Amino acid sequence: MKETIRELFNQSLENADTEDVKVLEQLLKGFLNSKKNSERPLISHLLNMEKTVDAETSYITTPINSITDNSFRIVHGGITATVMDTAMGILANQLLPEGYSAVTSNMNIHYIAPGIGEKVKASAKLIHKGSNTLVMEGSVFRDDGKQIAHGTGTFFIVPPNDGRKI
Repeated sequence: MKETIRELFNQSLENADTEDVKVLEQLLKGFLNSKKNSERPLISHLLNMEKTVDAETSYITTPINSITDNSFRIVHGGITATVMDTAMGILANQLLPEGYSAVTSNMNIHYIAPGIGEKVKASAKLIHKGSNTLVMEGSVFRDDGKQIAHGTGTFFIVPPNDGRKI
């Protein structure tokens, strides 16, 4: 299996242009970083997400490149949704007491403009905190300040695991 990976990597590197090399570097660094910091999901490492959180807002920034692009060379809608969901989920989990967690139960997203430029930045804020759910609001912006998406997410509050499988 490892020999197959080496062969695939060598073939990829031989045929790679400058952008391809940057993508391979980002993916490999992301994979290695995920082994060092397993608290974050692999996807956040692979997309090179950077987070910033304060008391009321969370932010996720990720570079735009061929990993994030769709066939029209704009940010794929699924990537936009992932970045927004991540920003909302980080804030949701930060707002809960120790041992509790939040998972996305519903998300609505409206795409407003194409994701182009060097990076996108998602922000999230709390709209409502109930006993079983949190409702969050998210936005995604290009690096020129243009909003590319707006959405809301509902998150189930999961109590501490008492040993049962969920």
